[in-house]
Amino acid sequence: MSHSGDRDRNDMKKIAARLVEMAVKSGAVDADALAINDVGETISVRNRKVESVEREDSRGIGLRAFVETPDGLAFASASSSDFSDDGMSRLVDQVIAMAGISAADPDAMPPSGAEHPTSDELNDWDKRHHIESQWTLEAAREAALVCEEAALDYSDKIENSEGAEAGFSRAHVAYACADGFRGEYQKSSLGLSLSVIAGTGDRMQRDYAYSRAGQPEKLKSPQMIGQEAAERAIRRVGARSISTRQATVVFEPRMATSILGHLISAINGKSVLQKRSFLAVSSGQALFPDFIQIEDNPDHPDGLGNRLFDGEGTRCRQRTIIDSGVLTGFLTDRYTAARLKSEPTGHARRGLTGDTGIGPSNLILHPGEMDVDTMFQEIGDGILVTEMMGFGINGVTGDYSRGAAGFLIENGKIGHPVNEITIAGNLKKMFANISHIGSDLTWFGSTAVPSIAISNMTIAGQGT
Repeated sequence: MSHSGDRDRNDMKKIAARLVEMAVKSGAVDADALAINDVGETISVRNRKVESVEREDSRGIGLRAFVETPDGLAFASASSSDFSDDGMSRLVDQVIAMAGISAADPDAMPPSGAEHPTSDELNDWDKRHHIESQWTLEAAREAALVCEEAALDYSDKIENSEGAEAGFSRAHVAYACADGFRGEYQKSSLGLSLSVIAGTGDRMQRDYAYSRAGQPEKLKSPQMIGQEAAERAIRRVGARSISTRQATVVFEPRMATSILGHLISAINGKSVLQKRSFLAVSSGQALFPDFIQIEDNPDHPDGLGNRLFDGEGTRCRQRTIIDSGVLTGFLTDRYTAARLKSEPTGHARRGLTGDTGIGPSNLILHPGEMDVDTMFQEIGDGILVTEMMGFGINGVTGDYSRGAAGFLIENGKIGHPVNEITIAGNLKKMFANISHIGSDLTWFGSTAVPSIAISNMTIAGQGT
C-alpha cells in the first residue's frame, strides 16, 4: 500500500505511527517516533521602520529504534524532512543500520511500557487546549512599531533604539510508540521585545523589556513594553561600582528565573547519575526555608510549557519539587529512573534526534505575600540585581560567581544604579539563605517566579 507524503503531511500522528510500524517490520525490537510541524513568523523594526521579516516553516520526523546485538540491546536515532514512503524507508534503514553497529547498553530502556495517557485524557486535552488562529503578520508589525514608538516618545533621554521584534509560532507535535500508544498536542506562543539606549557618551546604558504568552490577550500591551524598556534604561544612567561587601541580594523576577534554572540542573537525574551535581545526595533533605514551595505544572493556563505526555510518551503530572523547603526527588526519564531505582517523573525531553534530555514543563516558585517595597524596607541595605552576565557556575560544587548590575538598596529604598560588580556564593547556601519571597509573581514563558532575596552574599566591586 502506497502512502503519499503530500496527502498525509497534516496527519502528523499517522506519519509517526507509520514510521514506527516500518521500523518494527525492518527488525527493530522496539521503536518510537516523533513528527513535528513548526511554523513561525518574526518581524523586526528599528527607528520606526521595518528592518526584516522572517518566516520558518519546518517539518521533520525522528525515529529511535532498538535492536538486539550479540552483546545486548543497542539503539540509534536519526531524523529526516522527507515524509514520502521512500524518505521514511531510507530513514528506517539508516537507523536500523546505525543501531546494529552501536555499543550495547545493559541498562537500555526501550520505550514500550511507559505509563501513557488514556484515550479519554487525550480527548479531554484536545478539547481544553484547542489552538485558535493567533496573530497575523500585520498585527505583529503594528505591535512592534507601537512598542518602539512608545519607548522613543517616552523621554528625550532615550537616544537610540536597538529595535523591537514581534513574532508568533505554532507547533504540532505527534508521538508514536511500538506498544500502540499514539498521541499529539499543539502549542502556540507570541512574543514582543524591545531594547533601547539612554544617555550619551560614556554614560550610555541599554536595557530591554519583553513579554511572551500563549494568547494575544495575555501579552503585555506594546505601549507598556515600550515604556518599561525606556524607564529601565533611563534609571541605569550614571551607574557606578561600589566597594566590596557582604549583603543581601534581591533578584528581580526575570533574574530570579536563573536561580530556579540552577536548581533544575542540579536535580536532573542524568547529572545525579554522572555525579555532576552538588545535590546528588540531597533527595528528601531540606534545602530551602520552609516557606519555599516549587512545583512543576504541565497544565497551567499561563504557561507555555504545557504538555500531556513527555518525550517518551509518559503521562505528565503536577509535581511538587520543593515541598516546604524539602527536595522531594529528582527529575527523571525512564532510563534514569531505572538506574536510580525510582519511578519515572515524566520529564523526558526529545528532539527529532539525539539523546533524551530531562526538563520541566511549567516551573513555578510560589509567591509570598510581601510586596517589593515592604521587602526592601525589611532588608534595609543590599543590592537589587536587574542584569547578570557570565556563567561562573560549578555544577559539581555549587560555587557561584556572576557579573551583575542593578541598584543599591539603602535604608529600605532604591538608591543609585550600580554596575561592574560580581555577586558570589555557593548555591546550596544561597538556597538555604533565601530570606524573602515577593508577591510579584511574573511569568516568563514556562517559568513563573517572584522577586527573591538571598542574605549573606559576597558582592565584589571596584569602588572604594
